[in-house]
Amino acid sequence: METGAFIEYYERNSCSSQWLEFNRGMALELSAGLPPEDLRQLFFRVGQRFAQALPNPPCATLDELQEQFNARWNGIHWGFTVLSEDAEGVAIAHACSPIAAAFGPATTNWSVGFFEGVYQAWFDAQHMPAELRVQALQPDAEAGPRIDLRLKKALP
Repeated sequence: METGAFIEYYERNSCSSQWLEFNRGMALELSAGLPPEDLRQLFFRVGQRFAQALPNPPCATLDELQEQFNARWNGIHWGFTVLSEDAEGVAIAHACSPIAAAFGPATTNWSVGFFEGVYQAWFDAQHMPAELRVQALQPDAEAGPRIDLRLKKALP
């Protein structure tokens, strides 16, 4: 079976049918009325509020932090995250979020702001240095329903 079939199935089943057309219509109106950067900032702020509503306890290791993030996501059926440290910072892979299915794949350029806001607020709450920022990476067509982000030092 092709990967595309799995993605189509996921998209049909990850957003409640009672909300799907409402969400898609809202996304179209948002896209028509605001520039993508404004929408990304709006979703960043929504993500921050989300993170404040679902806080994490202090964690001593990246593994503990991943466990806590996944406990929050699992509790609301919003997929899961994998954190990994490398020379450039911390890679954040978030898979199986219902956002892409709910709003449609054409909204990824601004809906990723939600995840930037969530993860930024969660890392800030862990008292990470202020110069570390979460930023979404370019979407990978092969990644399917996955969003890749990175926590790294912000460029001046």
